[in-house]
This record gives sequence, structure tokens and C-alpha cells, in this order.
Amino acid sequence: MSGIASFFLGGILFVSLVAVIYYIIQLYWRKIREKYTPQRATSFRCLDGHITRSKAELIIDNHLTRLNIKHEYEDMIRIAGHTIKYDWYLPDHDIYIEYWGYFGKDYFSRKREKLKLYQKGGLNLISIEDWMLEDIYTHLEEKLTKIISLETLTLITKFCPNCGENLDDRFI
Repeated sequence: MSGIASFFLGGILFVSLVAVIYYIIQLYWRKIREKYTPQRATSFRCLDGHITRSKAELIIDNHLTRLNIKHEYEDMIRIAGHTIKYDWYLPDHDIYIEYWGYFGKDYFSRKREKLKLYQKGGLNLISIEDWMLEDIYTHLEEKLTKIISLETLTLITKFCPNCGENLDDRFI
């Protein structure tokens, strides 16, 4: 019996040793993969200091800054007994801007609800859809000029869209 017992004991020891070695190798490979996984930005600093949640919102906020339009980013308002968070508010013009950049059943139902509340409250709203990002500067300015006079929309400076540095007259 001692031969059979030592055979089973040796088998259990061997399987345990293999399991420990496999676990250590898996930990090692996980550490290597984590080391080379790039970090994703979850917030983006705009030219005026606002912190946005997406690159699209960064572009829109920076363009409002370039147009020299005073704006507030993400705050709460109360409309018809409901509290909602807006994306931007232009206090000098009493205009709200919403960027609809996400997709999904829950998001579309929330979008419909917010649109109804804006309409119910009689508030001026500019809706920016995701497809407008192809030429956001033109689309945003077109929507703004429907409500704001063209004279108030003046570019304060030209800047690099990547780094935010001011550009001189050589760049259009």
C-alpha cells in the first residue's frame, strides 16, 4: 500500500507544482501586457481651462473660445420640475448647446426626454450631432449665426488644433 500511496502523493505534488508554475507564468505575462498597454485619457483640458469628457467636446469648447464667446461647461438646470445637465450655456446669448455623441437605446430615450424639456422650457438649444464633427467649425458657426449676429463672432487668434499654440499669419 505504501507504493500506491506514494504514487498518489507524488502525483498530487506534481500537479500542485505545475499549477503553481502556471500561476506564476500567468502573473508574469499579465504584468508585461499591463506595462505596454497605453493609458487612455478620460478628461481633456481645453484652451480656457475647462475639463471635458471627450475629444469632441474639447474641439467644440475650444472653438467657442476661439470665437470669443463666453460659455459655461456642464452645469445643472431645472426645467419643468426636472433637473438636467447641459453641455454648454452661453450666458450672454441665453443659448444652450448639447453634443449628442453617444449611441444606444438608453441614450436615445434620454436625448428625446432632454429635447422635450428644452422645448417645454422655451429655451434656445443648439444640437450638435456626431456627424457634424467632420466639419464642426462650419456647422457650429452656421448654427450660432442663426441666433447670434455675425458681428459678435470674431476669431480671437488662430491656433494649432493639436497643441493649442497660437499661429502666425502664415497659417490659414
